[in-house]
Amino acid sequence: MAKQQQEVFDYVVVGSGFGGSVSAMRLTEKGYKVLVLERGKRYRNQDFPFSNWLIWKFVWVPILRCFGTWEFTLWSVDSSCTVQE
Repeated sequence: MAKQQQEVFDYVVVGSGFGGSVSAMRLTEKGYKVLVLERGKRYRNQDFPFSNWLIWKFVWVPILRCFGTWEFTLWSVDSSCTVQE
């Protein structure tokens, strides 16, 4: 059985969204060893559309077999929501 190497990290950042990626970058700039954990899908260059005419790569509508990165949501504005001064 091969011996496993253990790595020690100063910080663990969960999620590589805006907050996680910026935090990880700042910590590494200061010289810390950082591990970033991400659960999402790994995208390659060919996964992104070259134009928005490639609708199946641009829009996220799984029922139509479109698995792009943009999800559009339609909603109606409720007329009872008013700003009171």
